Amino acid sequence: MKIVCVIQVRNEERFLPGFLLHLAPHVDGIVVLDGGSTDATLAMLAAEPKVLSVLRENAPDAPHAHEIENRHRLIVEAARLGADWVVCLDADERLEERFLRRLRADLLVRERQGAHVLFVRIVNLWDSADHYRVDGICRPRWTARLFRMPRTLTRRGPLLHQPWFPPELDDAPRGYAPANLYHLKMIERRDREARFDKFAAIDPDHRHQPIGYDHLIDESGLTLQPILPFAGYVDLPASEWLPPPARPATSDCRSDAAFAARFHLDTRERLPALAAPGTPAPEWPLLHGFDFEALFSRVGSRAT
Repeated sequence: MKIVCVIQVRNEERFLPGFLLHLAPHVDGIVVLDGGSTDATLAMLAAEPKVLSVLRENAPDAPHAHEIENRHRLIVEAARLGADWVVCLDADERLEERFLRRLRADLLVRERQGAHVLFVRIVNLWDSADHYRVDGICRPRWTARLFRMPRTLTRRGPLLHQPWFPPELDDAPRGYAPANLYHLKMIERRDREARFDKFAAIDPDHRHQPIGYDHLIDESGLTLQPILPFAGYVDLPASEWLPPPARPATSDCRSDAAFAARFHLDTRERLPALAAPGTPAPEWPLLHGFDFEALFSRVGSRAT
C-alpha cells in the first residue's frame, strides 16, 4: 500500500515545518502544488525527502481562484506516482498522532471492509494550541480527507468548499475514523479575521457557501474544551518556525546538523569500525531516526 499526501501551499513558511514534522514519518510521499510562494516555502519543501513532486500553479491568481483545478492536478500526480490511498491536508492542519501511528493498519482494515472514503473530525483550535471550540458552526464536524484512488479521475465543478475526493467516489462506501484533524489557523483572532476577510472578498454573495462566513469571527456562545492527553498532535513551537539553513547543492539534507536539530532528528549513532586507532568514533553521517525522547519531552511540557 502506498500512501501519498496532497497539499496546496502559498507562503506557508509559518506552518510548513510543523506540518512536515507531524506527517512525513507516516506517509510514503507528499505531492505539493505551490501557488506562487515568495517566502521560504519552496526551500523547506526542497529540504524534505518525502516530497516527491512540486507542481506550480499555471497562472498564479487570487487565493482559491484555481482551487478545483489545482486539486485535480494534485490527485492526478498522486495517481501517476502510484498512490493507493490519498491524504488531503492543508499546511495549518495536524492529524491526531495516535491516528497517524496506526494509519497504514487502519487503511488496510478499511479496504477489507470495502470503504473507499474515510472521514475524520475537523476541530477548530481556539485561543490556544490545546483548546478547541465545541459550540455553533465552528464545533467539530466530519470531513472526508482520505480516499482510495479510483480507476478514473474526473474534475469537479467550479464551486469552492467541495470534497477533495473525485466525483467517482460520491456514492462509494464511507468510513468514519475516531480521530481529530486540528485546524491551527483558527487559534489567533488575527488569523480568524484574515480568513473571514479573504472569503468575504472571494464570495461576497455566499454563492459558494450559503451559510456565509460570519462564524469565523462570531464568538457568541463560545465554549471551549481541552484536548485530551491521548488525543494530541505533534507540532513545532512557534519559536522554531524558521526557514531551513542554506546548504550546498551536493549535501544531503538528512546530514544537515541544523535541520536535524530543528526537527529533533537523532544523529548520535557512532561507527567504531570507521574510527582511526586512538580516536573517537565518528558520528553516523546520515540521520537514522527521530529523537523521540526530545519529541515526547516537548509534547509533555506543552501538555502541562
